[in-house]
Amino acid sequence: MKGASLEYRLIGYVVLSILLMFADRQFDYMDRVRFTVAYLTTPVYWVADIPARTSSWMDDVFVSHRDLIEENAELRQQLLFAQRELQLLAGLASENNRLRELQAAAQGIQGEVETAEIINVSNDPGSRRVLINKGVHDGVREGYAVLDAHGLMGQVVEALPFTSWVMLITDSRHGTPVQVNRNGERAIARGQRGQVPGLVLEFVPDTADIQIGDLLVSSGLGQRFPKDYPVAEVTDVVHDPGQAFAIISARPMAQLDRTRLVMLVEPELPETPERLPDTQSDGEPQPVEEVSAGIGSEENPAVSDNEASPDVVEATAGEASDTAVETVNDAAGEQ
Repeated sequence: MKGASLEYRLIGYVVLSILLMFADRQFDYMDRVRFTVAYLTTPVYWVADIPARTSSWMDDVFVSHRDLIEENAELRQQLLFAQRELQLLAGLASENNRLRELQAAAQGIQGEVETAEIINVSNDPGSRRVLINKGVHDGVREGYAVLDAHGLMGQVVEALPFTSWVMLITDSRHGTPVQVNRNGERAIARGQRGQVPGLVLEFVPDTADIQIGDLLVSSGLGQRFPKDYPVAEVTDVVHDPGQAFAIISARPMAQLDRTRLVMLVEPELPETPERLPDTQSDGEPQPVEEVSAGIGSEENPAVSDNEASPDVVEATAGEASDTAVETVNDAAGEQ
């Protein structure tokens, strides 16, 4: 009987549990009970997690000194690489700005403009020259003007196969024809002797109207440099009553010691006129001097009263003096 009653109890508990579970699922009667049980069992879970947390804390505390040193070195290397990339980006931004300035300056220059880069500076204390990475192979010749985005720098004095030497305008052997942008007063700017690079204006009369702050531009005389391109700014004017010429100093506008990218401009030299062949009546060449000397002489009259000799007219058109040309024109008018 006791065994049967125990079985009935177990069955009753099971049925009761099923009913409670069904009622809890339908009506949520056990939510408050579950919350209370979870609140009471929280310390149990916390105590059970103590070994794991203790082990992690011990690993953090007793980490080796070598690991810390290696991690520190790796972080320093990563920081160095990041700083290097940042400097490269800053350098690219500066170069981009310089290229934009060169492009803007090249738009006002007539003729073909080619860019080059300064790769070396002469170590001769008596000269101021720089080496660029363009030479004869790139079409560069002696006499090419060299400019940067701010002003005139100099000219090519030695063209090598792949490089060229440029003499700066601050070299004492270099003279640059300039004019005052304000009033057109012309002068020659020569490199200043000494350690400080600068320019001095040679043989400027004491009465010349040149003031401090005047902008000096290339005058274009000699057709070596582009006309009206900035050269220097007047920094000092000294008038000595006992001297016939004023002492004028100027500061170059070009960034001679900082710029790296430059422009090359081919000089527009005047073309030499072709000499016409001088022939005598028998077809043999005749020197121009003899033809010119014979015009108007009694022994060998070059022009008669009725006609002008074609040989004489052809010779005087190229090389004869002004007097000979006027004589030929008068003779042609009489004909």
